[in-house]
Amino acid sequence: MTELGLAFMAGLAGSGHCLGMCGGIVAALAVASSNASAGQRFRLNLAYHIGRIITYTLLGLLAGAASQMALITILKPHLYWLFAAANIMVIIIGLATAFRLRGLSLSLLDGTGWGFMSRVLRRASAQASPPAFLGAGLVMGLIPCGMVYGVLITAATRGSWLHGGGQMLAFGLGTIPALLAYGQVATALSAMAGSVFVRIMGVAVALLGVGGLLKTLDMMGLLPPPSMW
Repeated sequence: MTELGLAFMAGLAGSGHCLGMCGGIVAALAVASSNASAGQRFRLNLAYHIGRIITYTLLGLLAGAASQMALITILKPHLYWLFAAANIMVIIIGLATAFRLRGLSLSLLDGTGWGFMSRVLRRASAQASPPAFLGAGLVMGLIPCGMVYGVLITAATRGSWLHGGGQMLAFGLGTIPALLAYGQVATALSAMAGSVFVRIMGVAVALLGVGGLLKTLDMMGLLPPPSMW
């Protein structure tokens, strides 16, 4: 499976985690648009998620560009070791999530920042328009989240702004189905947070780390040529 496929799978399988972090936000926005028609509510919610994914993609572009620019400097050998260490950390966090080791799982990277975020939500709820919901999504994409950080770390080690942005875009697209469907199947999706889906999410994140680590080791010349495998 390609890196983009793994990133999409991480977002899709992480639906339970996303609902735990952002389910309340989606519910609050749904309440704000409760007087709108079904089609209008869908457009409002879609605008929010588009804003969130734009932020994820921009973060990936910046992370990839930063590593790409650094790769052409005299720091190149040291950055390879840094990238290797970062991918090892992602592997550990992914496996810890898959095996439910709470002290090292993705939830450890979750943070706060709800004061400012809540003000943005109130403004979006008051206006209940696609531009307002899009703006809310752009800001909410910055919420400290372990899943986002895990995928972003691997995006930063790709050495390319295009690959970094593409990986975060694929991850964001993977999170959309569950969050869009939240109003209809909230109970079922919330139950996934304690099921096999969290384990799948952890494995997907760990595989992203493995792919990044192998690529880094190959660039360092530490892997044998394919003909020797």
